[in-house]
Amino acid sequence: MYEYTVRQIAEMTGGTPVTGNDEQTVRSVHFDSRLLEKESLFVALTEGKRDGHRFLPDALKRGATAALISDPAWSERDELKGLNLILVPDTLKALQKLASAHRDKLNMPLIAVTGSNGKTTTKDMIAHLLESRFHVFKTYKNYNNHLGVPLSLLQINPDHEAAVLEMGMNHYGEIDLLASLARPTAGVITNVNDAHIEYFGSRENIAKAKGELLPHVHPDGYVLLNGDDPYVTGMSHLYPGDVIYYGIEGENELAGKPPLHIWARGIHHTDNGTAFEVRMEDETLHLEMPLFGMHNVSNLLPAIWIARKEGCSPEQIREAVRTLHISAMRFELLKGDDGSLIINDAYNASPASMKQSISTFKDLFQNRKKVLVLGDMYELGPQTDQLHAEIGSFLNAVFQGQPLEMVVTVGEHTAHLSSAYEGNKKHFTDKAEAVSFLKRYMNGSYALLFKASRGMELEQVIRELREG
Repeated sequence: MYEYTVRQIAEMTGGTPVTGNDEQTVRSVHFDSRLLEKESLFVALTEGKRDGHRFLPDALKRGATAALISDPAWSERDELKGLNLILVPDTLKALQKLASAHRDKLNMPLIAVTGSNGKTTTKDMIAHLLESRFHVFKTYKNYNNHLGVPLSLLQINPDHEAAVLEMGMNHYGEIDLLASLARPTAGVITNVNDAHIEYFGSRENIAKAKGELLPHVHPDGYVLLNGDDPYVTGMSHLYPGDVIYYGIEGENELAGKPPLHIWARGIHHTDNGTAFEVRMEDETLHLEMPLFGMHNVSNLLPAIWIARKEGCSPEQIREAVRTLHISAMRFELLKGDDGSLIINDAYNASPASMKQSISTFKDLFQNRKKVLVLGDMYELGPQTDQLHAEIGSFLNAVFQGQPLEMVVTVGEHTAHLSSAYEGNKKHFTDKAEAVSFLKRYMNGSYALLFKASRGMELEQVIRELREG
């Protein structure tokens, strides 16, 4: 964050300084008092069950210089002397106003990424490739909502030369708000599938919500749309500037996808990851990344285009791709001293991403027997049981000639998946019982894939298995 005075923050938020010295400086901001630093601004949020005003004394102890408050009674507290208080009508809206005003001072490429799946991976890939030339800020962890995006914007400082922000949503209007704050110079939409369909009812409606990003991208910038996803390509009319389509050669050719500006072909797995060729304009790049899966190749294509657009050389891109790493629990390879091999892809799941993960797993580790550990998928609405059963039918088709050693399902809704699957299977409602059963597969003969929605917390099962 840039250095601002209390008076400047009051002007940027439409607030009124009510105590202290309005020339005092602020160098960082947070709404979690535990993460405050010296000379920071604490935002006393009041949404949800907790009233952030209760943490004002703790914010002062941790070195906060100032705080945004909406309850004037707190300005009369003796224990808050030394804390510069700025009174605003609504602290959440004030945080967002502050972020928007701070954005006006930034002069750099700012890329926004959204989509049903792959947005965190794509964000990480874009940032990693750009880091071969620039000092890059990227969204921390998954801070991608109405609180996280403004906080991320405020963490961009004068030393940064580019920024990559992730935007998530589960209701109409959320991307519209986030994009209006960030006002990106470029945008990426990875895909549209059944994630969050509980709140929208159809993929068409999810596409409308994701498309809220495009009108806020600067018209002199560009957007990258997944040319293999007809719901995404159908958004192109929402952006008046340059629209770049990316995709996998041969994917969805019968769907009438638009001509691709950048595409991958010759994709094959190696012992170290995935090798492939990328074509764009008059260039051909031969690349290998230490990640598995065609979906990760697709996620990488926007990063390659953006890196070339922003001046990174082919050599810089090739080296950056070779050293890629992505956030934990996203097809993360875990090897144990006992010879065990686990793929932790349990950060989140939708029907589409579960099928992607399973298909990738099928083609890997041919010298090992395969075990699937699948947990419930959330936010699927009335179609929940049907969509879980469809995964079971999908397994029957995909592994018809290459039987799985075992399918272990955990949770409530995966009972429908288990019923539909015709091979060896075991269903558990209790994770501890699943751990006890799975211990027999923790050796060099097996490879295990874990996939579920975030709320299932399958990483607990993985941790217990690895700890023995």
